[in-house]
Amino acid sequence: MNPLSLILGLLALPFTLLASWYILNPNEELAVLYWGTLRTVKSKPGIYFLNIFGRRLLKISTRQHAIELHKTTVADANANPIIMAAICTYKVSNSAFAALNVDDFHAFIRAQAVAVIKQIASKYPYESPDGHCLKSEAAKIGAEMVAILQAKVTSVGLSVLSFELSDLTYAPEIAPQMLIRQQAQALIGARRIVVEGAVQIVDDAIDKIKAKGIPISQESAQRLVSNLLVVICADARVQPTFAIEDEANAGNQIVLQSIVAVLEEIRANTKK
Repeated sequence: MNPLSLILGLLALPFTLLASWYILNPNEELAVLYWGTLRTVKSKPGIYFLNIFGRRLLKISTRQHAIELHKTTVADANANPIIMAAICTYKVSNSAFAALNVDDFHAFIRAQAVAVIKQIASKYPYESPDGHCLKSEAAKIGAEMVAILQAKVTSVGLSVLSFELSDLTYAPEIAPQMLIRQQAQALIGARRIVVEGAVQIVDDAIDKIKAKGIPISQESAQRLVSNLLVVICADARVQPTFAIEDEANAGNQIVLQSIVAVLEEIRANTKK
């Protein structure tokens, strides 16, 4: 024991006996400083006695802590302004470092977490056709944020348990334009599916006509393909038109006769 502490303790013995006791609760650690020097770190709950003169007790909670990083406007890899928010969970792994290397480790990790969010946002676009973006790689980006933040807070005795995005949106000033772009991309994708299906339907129709033994010229097949594609791919209700050519020019007598017979039947029914 320090001689000065001993002398002061004896001079104020009743006060020393009453004031030198301290209690350590569960999920707490205590860094004990004696005349400015770290003497020990206690982690076992219980009641302890140490001369009050010259001592300083720094209690550190070892429970898990969570901080919510409120919405922050940052720039993504494409320089688009986006709004991000996150939740970081951490705990103290070295009480001596947490007590002595920083004034307030809660404020320290909050500031570092904000810096990590801005750093990550600058590396990834908000969304990308190849999927390598903030919007679709939440798990990978969360793990990367944990690794970056851990490197920054190890010196103050903290362990980062998780770091996850809780909100991710475009900034209000560009949100309408980005919505238009998303709608256009969705429309293009839908159109592509419709065209691919229409081509398959037309191909099947031509094959079935030929399989039934119905002769069809190359020119007639082209007109059929054109009309079917118009009917299938159009948004509005489409009335296809068919050009009827002279038999000598069409080169397809059977098809022409069939069309003429249908027209005659329609005219006869109309007269009745």
